[in-house]
Amino acid sequence: MLMNLRKERESRGLINQFSDEKIFDLYAKWWQKFYIGFDPSADSLQIGNMFSVMAAVHLMKYGNKCYFLVGWATGMIGDPSGRSDERNFLSEEQLRHNEQSIYAQLETFLENIKKNYDIDFDYEMVDNYDFLKWVDYLTFLRDVGKYITVNYMMAKESIKKRIEDPDQSITYAEFSYMLIQGFDFLTLFEKYGVHLQLGWSDQRGNVTTGMELIGKKLWKDAYCMTIPLITDANGMKYGKSAGNAVRVDRAKNSPYFVYQFFMNADDSLIGKLLKVFSLKSVEEIDAIVNKHMENPALRHGQKELARRVVEVLFGKEAVIQAEKISKVLFGWEDIIETIAWFNIQDIDALAEETGSSILQQPEAKVLDLFTQSGLTSSNGEAKKMISAGSLFINEMKVEDPQMIVSNKDVINGIYLLRKGKKQYKIVRYE
Repeated sequence: MLMNLRKERESRGLINQFSDEKIFDLYAKWWQKFYIGFDPSADSLQIGNMFSVMAAVHLMKYGNKCYFLVGWATGMIGDPSGRSDERNFLSEEQLRHNEQSIYAQLETFLENIKKNYDIDFDYEMVDNYDFLKWVDYLTFLRDVGKYITVNYMMAKESIKKRIEDPDQSITYAEFSYMLIQGFDFLTLFEKYGVHLQLGWSDQRGNVTTGMELIGKKLWKDAYCMTIPLITDANGMKYGKSAGNAVRVDRAKNSPYFVYQFFMNADDSLIGKLLKVFSLKSVEEIDAIVNKHMENPALRHGQKELARRVVEVLFGKEAVIQAEKISKVLFGWEDIIETIAWFNIQDIDALAEETGSSILQQPEAKVLDLFTQSGLTSSNGEAKKMISAGSLFINEMKVEDPQMIVSNKDVINGIYLLRKGKKQYKIVRYE
């Protein structure tokens, strides 16, 4: 059973500011519409973006429909919010590629959530270029620029900072960004009946412009709600500019990488992140945090958080695979027994994380395996490492530098090589 909408969003840390108390009554009654926007500045979303996606999911589960707007038009300019310099312009071809990649990612995430949590909700993808391409400049000035004053725009924090600092400045294109975003809201309001826009707290100036435009042009009510910036343990926003971005594209960051990223989350972040990334109730999450704090060394909270994030992004099968690889690379259980039960996809994923080489002859010198794998730079170094007791094959210490391995020694088609405690490579036998 769903709790009071405002209470839940506050409990999950999903409210920064909102324009009217009416939002909570209206969007708790089902079948309302809202939107949230993303600029295609890269060909993959990152974890910071997923916080806002989940903020939308937590509103959609009340029966509301979300329009996910990927702004090809606004992407051509770049949002000045939170920046001290101008974004580099991307080509139309690159923007279109990025847009299509983000559409595909969003659909994958949303369908994963429906499947994994056995819930249903409605959503639609839209591109602001589809309605902006028909508007000429003079018409835009008459229909949008007429209603938003320069005084209003200059009072916005994202603009004000850039104007007051002569070393930063702001281009006319960036200055106009909030007008285009306002036009997005106006169009979605008129065309689809969208009455609410979600956005980050540092985008408040852009978000409120659409509400202002609708009120002045149509004399109708529209609403906005901003989401608090979710930061890491150092108070840094998750994103590429802060250097802690995690791309949610398998080709860029694997499910195992994402899993381990959240396995390393600070204890203080577990509850906050679970309340965003999980559809478990707030009470269930509080119980997880309490259990974790009984013995933080067991990392119960981090494991639950890592599972939920990977489940949302890549599906339950990816969680199972990430946990299998973690068991091997971190020695959580009997490593060789774990590998023996790997399927071919698991082997491929392990090879992707460790690096791999191929052995085609029926037997080989163990020195050659370590050197060819890259764990040692030469057979001479391999001999020294053996003398120090630092090389292992299939978790057995190598003690004889003249040791020969054969195809009878492979485990599930591979040799698992280890140098020291945590440096692994695999050699695939073919």
